[in-house]
Amino acid sequence: MNTERIAAGQPAPAPLGRPAAEQYAAWFRALGDTTRIQIVSVLASQDRALPVGEIVTAVGLSQPTVSQHLKILTGIGFLVSERHGTARHYGLNHACVAAFPTAAGLVVGRRPPAPERPEAYPAPAAQPASGRAAQAGDPGEVHLRPMESADAARVLAIYQAGLDSGQASFETHAPTWERFDATRLTGHRHVAVSPGGDVLGWVAASPVSDRCVYAGVAEHSVYVDPAARRHGIGAALLQALIRSTEAAGIWTVQSGIFPENTASLRLHEQAGFRVVGTRRRIGCHRGRWRDVILVERRSPRTGTG
Repeated sequence: MNTERIAAGQPAPAPLGRPAAEQYAAWFRALGDTTRIQIVSVLASQDRALPVGEIVTAVGLSQPTVSQHLKILTGIGFLVSERHGTARHYGLNHACVAAFPTAAGLVVGRRPPAPERPEAYPAPAAQPASGRAAQAGDPGEVHLRPMESADAARVLAIYQAGLDSGQASFETHAPTWERFDATRLTGHRHVAVSPGGDVLGWVAASPVSDRCVYAGVAEHSVYVDPAARRHGIGAALLQALIRSTEAAGIWTVQSGIFPENTASLRLHEQAGFRVVGTRRRIGCHRGRWRDVILVERRSPRTGTG
């Protein structure tokens, strides 16, 4: 007991909040396996998502074994997956990794930002031995893939649901698919789909200018079905966008966010975006003038020469 602290009337140190402690415990449990540590190490050494076959070769184990470990790591949010044709690729969820603490750091009080931001990470995967029931509204394992024209109806419906909230955009009506398709960069449209194939969210980017000096700057939007929020879908979509834009030589991704949309601001902060500034009363929306916070992510890999 620290009697000097008590004598001086100082408050006892507070423990980590319960949600943060539970999230950290889930991460540490999942990483308490040699193969999973190897998988994370392999993916951390790459600037791209890897197909299962490459991961299998790197760790030297069978594909069923590696696939099971990948499922666990994806379930806790450490990895994100996306489909390329018939193959599934896996990469690190950088938003999750950025907030991951070390055991030693926690013990000596070096605490990272508490992960009490449910939209930034998928919920911890259920452990069969515990018998924990799935939470209501949990979309299950979500996969990413390129957006297709067949997704038009769901993409625009999710877009409209976001606009109806009054906090997503100055726009009040989703565009036609023809307009949407004509104004979004084809290589940087991704959707998150449920195990049943239902589109739960999307991200897309548009060029900010036709001037060649701005060829590496894009503006993006990310929308998630209201019924599927708070399960890490937005974070996974942003990571997919970051990977595809960096691979294409785009060095800056930006967006304008209403100050009232605090969930989106937190989500972008976790994904490595910084606040550039606030544009005061930049536009009139539903009868009132509103501010917009400009956020951007400058790639540490692209356009640095």
